[in-house]
Amino acid sequence: MPVENATMPGLVEALFAKWRAVEGQELLREGAKIVLHLKDHGPLPIEVADAMLPDAERAKGIGMVRFFRDRKYDLEMDGRGNIVGAGLSLISNSRHTAEIDGTLFHQWCVADALMFPIIFGDRSPVTTTCPATGEKITFTATPDGIEDSSHPDAWFTLAPGTGGSVRVRFCDRVNLYADRAGAEAAAKADPEIAAGPAGQAWTVSKDLAELF
Repeated sequence: MPVENATMPGLVEALFAKWRAVEGQELLREGAKIVLHLKDHGPLPIEVADAMLPDAERAKGIGMVRFFRDRKYDLEMDGRGNIVGAGLSLISNSRHTAEIDGTLFHQWCVADALMFPIIFGDRSPVTTTCPATGEKITFTATPDGIEDSSHPDAWFTLAPGTGGSVRVRFCDRVNLYADRAGAEAAAKADPEIAAGPAGQAWTVSKDLAELF
């Protein structure tokens, strides 16, 4: 069911309940394999991805793309049928980028842009765009926090992680705003999301990273 009059604590609790549940753990398990391949080797051929699935899943005749789709998570594909995105992406299809190990990657939401540097133990220059003003926001995401922010008073929005496509329900609505007013206006316009300071976005992302 849709979340109404969302609060930040309620959204955070529901988000972690989702990822700690069996289905969430399955997605994290397979997602980690995909992300590592994308980071280290580039596009993931579908036959290689299918071979990564556990024997029990392969026995069902369900490949990696269907495995994710059945769990409301649509992987990004290129024109050749390779997997190119699962939170961390090789194609430009969002407002968020982070440099990891010297390579620029795109991310589906600002939480991903914070989370992946924590997972890989990197200090990552991040660039995003405020949905309200169009301003470019830059900072360094580290395993210890956010540094060198161009907008020290930036706020973020958090959305429900359930109720449909992960990309639509969650990622597209988890953004960084240039200031508190922009984030709170977005939350007022959409009762399913909540707003909080950028530091809280880092804390949520750190806790998500620890689930991998």
